[in-house]
Amino acid sequence: MSQTYTLVLRLEGPMQSWGYRSRFDYRDTALDPTRSGVIGLICAAMGIAREEDISRFDAIRRMGVRVDKEGRPERDYHTALNVIKADGSEGGTVVSYRDYLADAIFTVGLESDDLDLLSSIEAHLSNPRWPLFLGRKSFCLSEHPLSASQPAIVRATLEDALECAAFSLRCKPPEGMLRYRLVLETPEGERTQHDWPLCFRERRFKPRSIQTMFGGGKE
Repeated sequence: MSQTYTLVLRLEGPMQSWGYRSRFDYRDTALDPTRSGVIGLICAAMGIAREEDISRFDAIRRMGVRVDKEGRPERDYHTALNVIKADGSEGGTVVSYRDYLADAIFTVGLESDDLDLLSSIEAHLSNPRWPLFLGRKSFCLSEHPLSASQPAIVRATLEDALECAAFSLRCKPPEGMLRYRLVLETPEGERTQHDWPLCFRERRFKPRSIQTMFGGGKE
Protein backbone atom coordinates (compact mmCIF):
# COMPACT_ATOMS: atom_id res chain seq x y z
CA MET A 1 0.00 0.00 0.00
CA SER A 2 1.42 3.38 -1.03
CA GLN A 3 2.19 6.08 1.49
CA THR A 4 0.82 9.62 1.30
CA TYR A 5 3.25 12.52 1.56
CA THR A 6 2.74 16.28 1.49
CA LEU A 7 5.30 18.94 0.62
CA VAL A 8 4.54 22.14 2.54
CA LEU A 9 5.44 25.57 1.12
CA ARG A 10 5.08 29.12 2.37
CA LEU A 11 4.27 31.78 -0.21
CA GLU A 12 4.75 35.20 1.34
CA GLY A 13 5.64 38.48 -0.31
CA PRO A 14 4.64 42.15 -0.60
CA MET A 15 2.79 41.44 -3.87
CA GLN A 16 1.41 38.28 -5.45
CA SER A 17 -0.66 37.56 -8.55
CA TRP A 18 -2.39 34.25 -9.32
CA GLY A 19 -4.24 34.76 -12.58
CA TYR A 20 -6.36 32.07 -14.21
CA ARG A 21 -8.81 34.03 -16.42
CA SER A 22 -6.50 36.68 -17.88
CA ARG A 23 -7.18 37.74 -21.46
CA PHE A 24 -5.67 40.47 -23.63
CA ASP A 25 -5.48 43.78 -21.72
CA TYR A 26 -6.84 42.46 -18.39
CA ARG A 27 -4.70 40.37 -16.00
CA ASP A 28 -6.70 39.05 -13.07
CA THR A 29 -5.69 37.40 -9.82
CA ALA A 30 -7.39 34.76 -7.70
CA LEU A 31 -7.56 35.38 -3.94
CA ASP A 32 -5.20 32.45 -3.27
CA PRO A 33 -2.45 30.62 -5.21
CA THR A 34 -3.48 28.63 -8.28
CA ARG A 35 -2.10 25.22 -9.16
CA SER A 36 -0.67 26.62 -12.41
CA GLY A 37 1.11 29.39 -10.51
CA VAL A 38 2.63 27.01 -7.97
CA ILE A 39 3.74 24.57 -10.68
CA GLY A 40 5.22 27.54 -12.54
CA LEU A 41 7.25 28.49 -9.47
CA ILE A 42 8.49 24.90 -9.20
CA CYS A 43 9.40 24.86 -12.89
CA ALA A 44 11.52 27.98 -12.35
CA ALA A 45 13.32 26.27 -9.47
CA MET A 46 13.96 23.15 -11.58
CA GLY A 47 14.93 25.03 -14.74
CA ILE A 48 12.01 23.68 -16.80
CA ALA A 49 11.26 25.90 -19.81
CA ARG A 50 7.74 26.76 -20.98
CA GLU A 51 7.85 24.37 -23.95
CA GLU A 52 8.99 21.36 -21.91
CA ASP A 53 6.81 18.47 -20.78
CA ILE A 54 5.26 19.02 -17.33
CA SER A 55 3.24 15.81 -17.09
CA ARG A 56 5.48 14.62 -14.24
CA PHE A 57 3.58 16.99 -11.95
CA ASP A 58 0.33 15.10 -12.54
CA ALA A 59 1.65 12.80 -9.80
CA ILE A 60 0.75 15.62 -7.38
CA ARG A 61 -2.72 14.32 -6.67
CA ARG A 62 -4.03 17.29 -4.73
CA MET A 63 -3.04 20.83 -3.84
CA GLY A 64 -4.38 22.77 -0.88
CA VAL A 65 -3.96 26.31 0.41
CA ARG A 66 -4.21 27.59 3.96
CA VAL A 67 -4.82 31.33 3.82
CA ASP A 68 -2.80 32.59 6.77
CA LYS A 69 -3.32 36.23 5.87
CA GLU A 70 -5.83 37.42 3.30
CA GLY A 71 -4.31 39.68 0.70
CA ARG A 72 -5.58 43.15 -0.13
CA PRO A 73 -6.71 43.33 -3.79
CA GLU A 74 -5.00 46.11 -5.73
CA ARG A 75 -4.89 47.16 -9.39
CA ASP A 76 -2.18 48.66 -11.60
CA TYR A 77 -2.89 50.55 -14.80
CA HIS A 78 -0.39 50.31 -17.66
CA THR A 79 -0.49 52.42 -20.81
CA ALA A 80 1.16 51.20 -24.01
CA LEU A 81 1.68 53.62 -26.90
CA ASN A 82 1.88 52.93 -30.64
CA VAL A 83 0.25 49.52 -30.37
CA ILE A 84 -0.24 47.73 -33.68
CA LYS A 85 -3.94 47.47 -34.49
CA ALA A 86 -5.80 44.50 -35.93
CA ASP A 87 -5.56 45.95 -39.47
CA GLY A 88 -1.78 46.24 -39.16
CA SER A 89 -1.68 50.00 -38.69
CA GLU A 90 0.12 51.69 -35.81
CA GLY A 91 -0.68 54.51 -33.44
CA GLY A 92 -3.13 52.91 -31.04
CA THR A 93 -3.00 53.43 -27.28
CA VAL A 94 -3.97 50.58 -24.97
CA VAL A 95 -4.63 50.73 -21.23
CA SER A 96 -4.16 47.37 -19.52
CA TYR A 97 -5.38 46.41 -16.04
CA ARG A 98 -3.27 44.17 -13.79
CA ASP A 99 -4.64 42.96 -10.49
CA TYR A 100 -2.56 41.66 -7.60
CA LEU A 101 -2.72 40.87 -3.88
CA ALA A 102 -0.81 42.99 -1.39
CA ASP A 103 0.60 41.67 1.88
CA ALA A 104 -0.80 38.12 1.65
CA ILE A 105 0.58 34.98 3.31
CA PHE A 106 -0.25 31.45 2.17
CA THR A 107 0.74 27.95 3.21
CA VAL A 108 0.49 25.50 0.31
CA GLY A 109 0.46 21.72 0.48
CA LEU A 110 1.22 19.37 -2.43
CA GLU A 111 0.02 15.81 -1.78
CA SER A 112 1.47 12.79 -3.61
CA ASP A 113 2.58 9.20 -3.15
CA ASP A 114 5.65 9.93 -5.33
CA LEU A 115 8.25 10.73 -2.68
CA ASP A 116 11.03 11.00 -5.26
CA LEU A 117 9.18 13.78 -7.09
CA LEU A 118 8.49 15.74 -3.90
CA SER A 119 12.12 15.28 -2.79
CA SER A 120 13.36 16.57 -6.15
CA ILE A 121 11.08 19.62 -5.88
CA GLU A 122 12.33 20.29 -2.33
CA ALA A 123 15.98 20.02 -3.42
CA HIS A 124 15.51 22.45 -6.31
CA LEU A 125 13.59 24.94 -4.17
CA SER A 126 16.56 24.88 -1.80
CA ASN A 127 18.91 25.69 -4.69
CA PRO A 128 16.78 27.10 -7.55
CA ARG A 129 18.15 27.29 -11.06
CA TRP A 130 16.13 30.39 -11.99
CA PRO A 131 14.74 33.18 -9.76
CA LEU A 132 11.51 32.39 -7.92
CA PHE A 133 8.52 34.72 -8.01
CA LEU A 134 4.88 34.87 -6.90
CA GLY A 135 2.95 34.85 -10.15
CA ARG A 136 4.88 37.64 -11.89
CA LYS A 137 8.61 38.04 -12.32
CA SER A 138 8.65 41.32 -10.38
CA PHE A 139 6.87 39.79 -7.34
CA CYS A 140 9.60 38.29 -5.18
CA LEU A 141 9.28 36.18 -2.04
CA SER A 142 10.00 37.66 1.39
CA GLU A 143 10.25 34.20 3.03
CA HIS A 144 11.95 31.04 1.81
CA PRO A 145 9.27 28.73 0.37
CA LEU A 146 10.42 25.86 2.61
CA SER A 147 10.14 27.82 5.87
CA ALA A 148 6.64 26.65 6.89
CA SER A 149 7.54 23.10 7.91
CA GLN A 150 10.63 21.26 9.10
CA PRO A 151 10.95 18.81 7.49
CA ALA A 152 9.27 20.25 4.43
CA ILE A 153 7.96 16.83 3.37
CA VAL A 154 5.75 15.12 5.92
CA ARG A 155 4.09 11.71 5.81
CA ALA A 156 0.57 13.01 6.18
CA THR A 157 -2.53 13.86 4.21
CA LEU A 158 -2.96 17.31 2.73
CA GLU A 159 -5.39 18.37 5.46
CA ASP A 160 -3.20 17.17 8.33
CA ALA A 161 -0.05 18.74 6.89
CA LEU A 162 -1.69 22.14 6.47
CA GLU A 163 -3.15 22.01 9.97
CA CYS A 164 0.25 21.26 11.55
CA ALA A 165 2.38 23.69 9.51
CA ALA A 166 3.81 26.69 11.34
CA PHE A 167 2.35 30.15 10.94
CA SER A 168 4.41 33.16 9.99
CA LEU A 169 5.08 35.51 12.89
CA ARG A 170 3.58 38.31 10.79
CA CYS A 171 0.12 36.78 10.88
CA LYS A 172 -0.18 35.65 14.52
CA PRO A 173 -2.67 37.78 16.50
CA PRO A 174 -1.63 38.77 20.03
CA GLU A 175 -4.46 36.86 21.66
CA GLY A 176 -3.32 33.62 20.01
CA MET A 177 -6.58 32.96 18.17
CA LEU A 178 -5.86 31.70 14.65
CA ARG A 179 -8.67 31.65 12.09
CA TYR A 180 -8.04 30.77 8.49
CA ARG A 181 -9.61 29.79 5.18
CA LEU A 182 -8.74 26.47 3.54
CA VAL A 183 -8.99 25.86 -0.21
CA LEU A 184 -8.67 22.14 -0.96
CA GLU A 185 -8.83 19.98 -4.06
CA THR A 186 -11.55 17.38 -3.59
CA PRO A 187 -13.44 15.13 -6.05
CA GLU A 188 -16.81 16.75 -5.34
CA GLY A 189 -15.97 20.36 -4.60
CA GLU A 190 -18.28 23.35 -4.61
CA ARG A 191 -16.70 24.84 -7.75
CA THR A 192 -14.20 24.16 -10.51
CA GLN A 193 -11.20 26.22 -11.53
CA HIS A 194 -9.34 25.82 -14.84
CA ASP A 195 -5.80 26.05 -13.53
CA TRP A 196 -4.35 22.52 -13.79
CA PRO A 197 -1.55 23.15 -16.32
CA LEU A 198 -1.13 20.82 -19.28
CA CYS A 199 1.20 22.98 -21.40
CA PHE A 200 2.46 26.44 -20.47
CA ARG A 201 3.58 27.41 -23.99
CA GLU A 202 0.16 26.65 -25.49
CA ARG A 203 -1.67 27.89 -22.38
CA ARG A 204 -3.66 24.65 -22.04
CA PHE A 205 -5.29 23.85 -18.69
CA LYS A 206 -7.89 21.47 -17.34
CA PRO A 207 -10.36 22.03 -14.47
CA ARG A 208 -9.96 20.85 -10.91
CA SER A 209 -12.61 20.62 -8.22
CA ILE A 210 -12.20 22.87 -5.17
CA GLN A 211 -13.83 23.09 -1.75
CA THR A 212 -13.50 26.06 0.62
CA MET A 213 -13.80 25.63 4.38
CA PHE A 214 -12.65 27.35 7.54
CA GLY A 215 -10.53 26.25 10.46
CA GLY A 216 -8.67 27.58 13.43
CA GLY A 217 -8.74 27.99 17.18
CA LYS A 218 -6.30 28.55 20.01
CA GLU A 219 -2.62 27.91 19.35
